[in-house]
Amino acid sequence: MTEHSKVIEEYLLTLYKLNRAGEPAKAVTLANRLDTSPPTVHATILRMQRDGLVNVTKTKELALTKEGQSIAEDIAYRHNLSEYFLCNTLGIPWYEVHQHAHLLEHAMTPIVVEKLAEFLGKPEFCPHGTPMPGTELPENTITLMEAKPGMTVEVAMIGEVLEDSVDLMKILHEHKVMPGKQHKVIEKTEVMRSISLESKEGPSSLPFHVAEKIFVIEIPKDKKRSIQP
Repeated sequence: MTEHSKVIEEYLLTLYKLNRAGEPAKAVTLANRLDTSPPTVHATILRMQRDGLVNVTKTKELALTKEGQSIAEDIAYRHNLSEYFLCNTLGIPWYEVHQHAHLLEHAMTPIVVEKLAEFLGKPEFCPHGTPMPGTELPENTITLMEAKPGMTVEVAMIGEVLEDSVDLMKILHEHKVMPGKQHKVIEKTEVMRSISLESKEGPSSLPFHVAEKIFVIEIPKDKKRSIQP
């Protein structure tokens, strides 16, 4: 795979993630997410338009074409599958696999993807809870910011934008703010702009801008597990 095609794949993957998150996809957003200069982004978008991968709307938003969407879904699947393999088979720490998967996803041929998916049992979610293309989070999923004090919630997904920070992911890992783990929402503090949680691992506090990117499901009273240490 050429370096040029790796760049295009990263752009397509980023656009795919923005679309799934319901966020506007513009050139400036790509520049910020990919830490690339605006002129470079503009030149790459022109190439992607030429190749029939994206269209630019009247409002300057980037829309994946049918072909672009198909390729982006394939990249997303390879990325999520790589994370699952690295974490659950090779034992690479949960908070580090995102970075390694970015390298591995470009080197996987279709037959490798097919055989690896079979070997792993065709997982529907990556270790961070991100659904594979074609799979969705439960309808009753909300952000942690939407959870009210007193609620017990189970983490469903860590927003993909948070995965770019290994330091942040390590903190979430240490406090078990991970898919499948339950936490009780204690309070929200506007002054500190933070949300306090309690779990078996003890108390933790997250800033609002992080809580907005963590997706949870409220646990009914009859299904709550004890969160006492």
